[in-house]
Amino acid sequence: MRRPKVRSRLALLCLAVAAGLAVLVSGCGSSSSGTSSASSSGARAMTKVTFMADYPRPAWVAQIPWVVAMKMGWYRQAGLDINYEFPSTPSDPARFIGIGQADLTVSYTPDLLTAKSKGLDVKALASLFDKNVEGIMVWKSSGITTPQQLSGKTVAIYQFPMAQLNWQTFTRHYGIARVNKVSEGNYGVPLIVSNKVQAIDAAAPSELVDAEQQAGKGANFWVYQTQHGIPNFYWFVLAGNGAWVKAHPEAAKKFVEVTERGVAWSMAHPAQAVKMFVAAYPKDVSQKLASAAWAQIMSYDATRFVAGKPAGYMDPAIWQSYEKFLISKKFLTSPVNVSDLLTDNQYVGP
Repeated sequence: MRRPKVRSRLALLCLAVAAGLAVLVSGCGSSSSGTSSASSSGARAMTKVTFMADYPRPAWVAQIPWVVAMKMGWYRQAGLDINYEFPSTPSDPARFIGIGQADLTVSYTPDLLTAKSKGLDVKALASLFDKNVEGIMVWKSSGITTPQQLSGKTVAIYQFPMAQLNWQTFTRHYGIARVNKVSEGNYGVPLIVSNKVQAIDAAAPSELVDAEQQAGKGANFWVYQTQHGIPNFYWFVLAGNGAWVKAHPEAAKKFVEVTERGVAWSMAHPAQAVKMFVAAYPKDVSQKLASAAWAQIMSYDATRFVAGKPAGYMDPAIWQSYEKFLISKKFLTSPVNVSDLLTDNQYVGP
């Protein structure tokens, strides 16, 4: 099977992937983070920021907002000199900001809670996308129309802990039994396209659209959200090193503002945003898959958990509830001081 063009799940299971580095706008240098500089012409000082992507290469469509912001020059206009890096492994982003090897990143609620539980200096600044896009997919032609009908079927699930926890919670919610659960390996699309399994763990903007386009047929998809037994949590979160954020509060606020602007612009101009992203990473993504994948993200994350709040707002109660869920499932071995992880939404809005 061909290599997936939207998102590689190899990174989820490998301990090491070759590190990538992309500088997407002129002037995004590689000098040390957290310092300021000014040009000889007397231009205003720029705050240097080491920004780590959420996932290793290949680039995937959830990264569109900040790619757009970099290509548009919005970070530089806000006084931010961005050194953009890809992590070597998916565990790097939360860990690297926690130990000060990066200033800012995009991470996931479980990763940030885990990092905080280990005493790392992480701060959650704002939510880019509130709602999870992971779930279970089956072919419509299979005749499986309800989750309960997965009983007795062969289902491929990724081996990493969060995927296993989501599947366990999903099956208990629906009373699914006697499932032949197999490893999804590096990427589940080949398994379902070849009909070796009846269902796979999937992300709507990744395996779901990739499988549908490869097979030329539609799928049913049950996203891991509250209606299917999974508590709400903030999916895509802007986070920073606590010491860096404390030392650069204005830069942190500007970074949140510009990145959220990238989200809003990309949702208002999806075709242009996708075109810009594909042009930046022609070896990583195709126009067809990227367009369908971004449409999936828009369908799930065009609205926020809490209406009437500025973009990026996070409800502490959602974090606290999810932390208790992870403790109850033994995903976390010790409680987390959620109040110390959050920043009271002070970097969000006007």
